[in-house]
Amino acid sequence: MKIDYRITMVKSCEEDYYEHLTPLNTMYGRINVNLKVKGYVQVRKSYAGDKLLTEISKATKTRRNGWGGYETNYDSLWGRQSNKKIRSEIRSKVRDEIKDYLKLMGITTKSWDGGIKINTINWEKWN
Repeated sequence: MKIDYRITMVKSCEEDYYEHLTPLNTMYGRINVNLKVKGYVQVRKSYAGDKLLTEISKATKTRRNGWGGYETNYDSLWGRQSNKKIRSEIRSKVRDEIKDYLKLMGITTKSWDGGIKINTINWEKWN
């Protein structure tokens, strides 16, 4: 996976309910972060096939199925629902880097689990 990302939103989890909580003062709450990502991910269409680098938005493309849900093409490297698995992999890879970056800005939390939650990951358009 080769990605570039940018942070599009930083917000305190309880900011809507308590006016005194902000990203700079979250107390023991979480900090929610949204990302825009662009890059390439490795995919493999069959077990015997070669691994290919594909644009991340094409690798996670979904289509509506007949039962009102969404599905992706099966990928032998990522399995079913590759869109969810790729996003989960991105969250695990960039969490510590985002936490360190926000700490430089003075945005920290006293939460026991680190307090950073990456909510929405969208794909950035290529030029």
